[in-house]
Formats: sequence, structure tokens, C-alpha cells
Amino acid sequence: MSSIDSSKNDSKLKNSALIVGGDQIDGIKQVLNNHGITEINHWSGRKVGDSNKVIPHDTKFIVLITNWISHSITHKVKKNALKRGIKVIYTPNGSAALHNRLLNIEAVH
Repeated sequence: MSSIDSSKNDSKLKNSALIVGGDQIDGIKQVLNNHGITEINHWSGRKVGDSNKVIPHDTKFIVLITNWISHSITHKVKKNALKRGIKVIYTPNGSAALHNRLLNIEAVH
């Protein structure tokens, strides 16, 4: 994982995220890194086994790439995140849309 400077540690977002959906997520990972997210896990959301995965215990928020994920995975992830009090960010496959959503969350907090 990449190291971050101290100014990014002041981010309102937590430091561990799970991305569900998407194949080409390098731009999304970069946006998360720019917002101080240091640990990033990724599930494609289309593999049969993805529906049986457990959200990592240190996950602070989840990014659901809505253009590239099945409805059943979306429902399961949302349900499990709600049980654990984990914030879910819904975004189409694109780093610009995610960046705007993260800015809105940071502004609110």
C-alpha cells in the first residue's frame, strides 16, 4: 500500500475501503488514495464466489460501482454493511463521480 503525508491523514473518511464492482479500477484507487484511504480491497461483484465473501473486519466504507455489479450482490453488500454500520457510497464506474461523492461526504462531516 502507498504511504500518505500527514495532511491527508486529516481526511474525514476512514482509512480502509472495499470496492465492489468494476474491472478497471486504477483511477478509483487513485481517487481513494488522494483522499487518504490507505487500505483498499476489491471484489469484482460478478464472480459466483463474491456473494459468499465477508466484508473485511477493518472496512470503514464501501464503494459500490453500480454499472458493474449484480443486483443480488448489491443487496447482500448493502444489507451486511447496514448491520455493521458501514457507510456505502454508490457511484457509476468513474473516478470523477467518486471524487465528487467523497468531497460531498467530507463537506458534510
